[in-house]
Amino acid sequence: MIVMIKSAPDTTDGAAGVTVAKDSAADLVLLQNGVYFARKEKLGDFSGAVYVLDDDKRLRGLKDSELDARVKTIDYDKLTDLITGGKKVVGMF
Repeated sequence: MIVMIKSAPDTTDGAAGVTVAKDSAADLVLLQNGVYFARKEKLGDFSGAVYVLDDDKRLRGLKDSELDARVKTIDYDKLTDLITGGKKVVGMF
C-alpha cells in the first residue's frame, strides 16, 4: 500500500498520513509540502519505503544532504509506476 502526503509535518493532515502509513505498514510518497517529512529526524521510527518527488523537493530548496538516508528521490515516471503498480493507494493527506 502507498500513502501519499502533500501536507507539511506541522499539520494535522500530514501527521495523520504518517500515522496511517505506520499503522498499515505502507510506503510513503511525499509531494508538495509533504517533502519536508523527508528531512532528517522527521520520520522517526517509520519503517516503510519513503519516496520524495524530485521537482517538489527542488522547488522547496531541499538539498540531498538534508534528507533522511532512507528517502529515495523519484520523478513523475517513477511516481506513475508506483501508483499503477501498487495494490492500493490511500489518497492525499
